[in-house]
This record gives sequence, structure tokens and C-alpha cells, in this order.
Amino acid sequence: MKIPASIRRLYADQRRINDKLAKEVDGTLRPLASRNNWHYESRVKHELSVALKLESGRIKDPEAIEDFFACTLVVRNLGEIDAAEKQLRSMFTVLERRPRRTDQTHKDPNAFPFDDVRLYASWSDDPTLPPTGLQGVKFEIQLKTFLQHAWAIATHDLVYKTDDVSWSRQRIAYQIKAMLEHAEVSIQEADQLAGTSTLSKTHRDTDEIKGIIALMKEVWEPDLLPTDLRRLAENVRSAMRLADVKLPKLKARIEDERVRQKGVLPTNISPYSAIVQALLWGEHAKMREALNDTKRREKILVTAEMDLPEWLGPEADWVNVVRVKDADVTQA
Repeated sequence: MKIPASIRRLYADQRRINDKLAKEVDGTLRPLASRNNWHYESRVKHELSVALKLESGRIKDPEAIEDFFACTLVVRNLGEIDAAEKQLRSMFTVLERRPRRTDQTHKDPNAFPFDDVRLYASWSDDPTLPPTGLQGVKFEIQLKTFLQHAWAIATHDLVYKTDDVSWSRQRIAYQIKAMLEHAEVSIQEADQLAGTSTLSKTHRDTDEIKGIIALMKEVWEPDLLPTDLRRLAENVRSAMRLADVKLPKLKARIEDERVRQKGVLPTNISPYSAIVQALLWGEHAKMREALNDTKRREKILVTAEMDLPEWLGPEADWVNVVRVKDADVTQA
């Protein structure tokens, strides 16, 4: 496509400053995304894209195209949109928000058009640092959830195929968008939905995991526990099955281990290791049988730091024991 020289000149003028802006904004928002387990990406418009947008007649000021540089911050779910927007407003001067309000929409109930949050911001220099020359330069920030972002990527060619128009393909894309919007609402309102009569049910395995987590919190201080308590509880439940003990007996064996250790559970090993150690000492008959049972799927991990009973000596070969040797021994 032929692009007039005047538009090429306009593009070149804005490209220089927006390339510089992209570098500064990327350097600010990539660390923000990394800290929060979000995703960040950005782009500077190509010359042809600018020309086509100018020809649409929707650009009020061709000398300052508001989305010449645009970036996208992707958060985990709708519940994080407000928190992300608050952080962005603390970093940049937000000139406009689309949609303007969170409690109003222009969408008809039977329509699912693009309406992701867009902030039109301008760069603000840090007064303690030398001027960047970017003060007041406008750019676009799109705020999306991962589901919204996935939809945009997966259906891009269905909605924006550049050399063809298909009602049926676009229809499919927006049907998918409707389903994903329903999924977003379900995620955001999961606590309320979980309380409904349809979903509010008990489940043996889930209740057992919850009980183990509660016991872990009762026995160990928070700084001695991992953030992934569910994984710890599942590992503990596997050891409980080998020992054929339920939660009350596990609690008793932990207390027996505390007594055996003269009132204090060991802190040089993990809570899992302390529990396995308690079961090896307190349920030795069942554990000896289970650890050599080739039909069992469960296994225990023992490390060099654990205080193991003599019957589980370092030379013994047990089918359902995985050993981690002392570092010095490994190196030797």
C-alpha cells in the first residue's frame, strides 16, 4: 500500500520518541508484572498500521496518536484488575479510562464486544532524576485477565483476519468470549457459588486434607510451614496411608515424637520429615510391613538429617523408601 510522504514523516517523528517511551515503560512495568506473577507485553505501531488508523478518521490529533505505543498488563483474574489499576495510577498520570466506570456498560445483554479496561496515560518524570524528554507523552495500557488475553490471542485471526471477512468465524469467536466471561464470573464469585446448595457438599478426601492442614497449623508456626499447605498435606496423607493411621492417631504420634525429642519437635528437618520420623518410631510394625510391600504405591522420603530407628538403617534396602544421602557422602 502506498503511504503518503506526509504520513511517513509524521510516523517517523513519533516513532523516535515512542521507541524511547517504550524502553522506559517496559523497564517500569516488567518488574511490576514479575513481582505479582502477571504477564506484560508491549508494542510500537508499524507505519502501515498508523496509516490505516489515520484513514479511519478516528484520530483526533495525528501529531500525538494516543496508542502509538501501547502495552498490556495481564493479571490472573477479574479480582486483580482494581489492584493493578491502582498501582498503574501511582506510576503514571492517567488521563482517561475506557470504559469510564466499572459499574456501567455500553454492551447490550446479548452482545460481547471488546471492552477490556484501557488506561490512557502520560509519562511523568521522576523529579529526582534528569529529565527524559518524555514528560506528557501519551500511551495506552490495556488491563486484561489471562482468560481475556488468551481469547484475544487464540481468536485473533477469526476476528481480525486481514484479507477476508467472515460472519460465521466472528460469531464463533464471540461465542467463545461469552463462555469465557461466564468462566471469569465463576472464578470471581467462587466463594459465593461454593455456598450454594448445589455445590456445598462434603467430600472425604477433601475433608481429610483440610484436617491435616489444620493439624499442621496447630503444631508448627507459620514460618516453619510452606505456602503450599495442600501439597504438604497430600504428602503427609501418603505417609499416613503407609502407617494405616487416621488424623487422631497421627496427632498422638506427633505428641509422642515431641516427648521422645524431650519436648521439642526437630527444626532442622521439614514438617513432613518430622511426621515421617514420628510414624517410623511410633508405628514401626505397620511401617516395616508397608515399606517392603511391592503392591503399595505410596513411598516415603528419608533424608540424612532424620533420626531414624535402627531397623531402617542406611544399608537396608526398602522397596518404598526414597533416600537422600548426606551431601558429604554424595560428594565422596
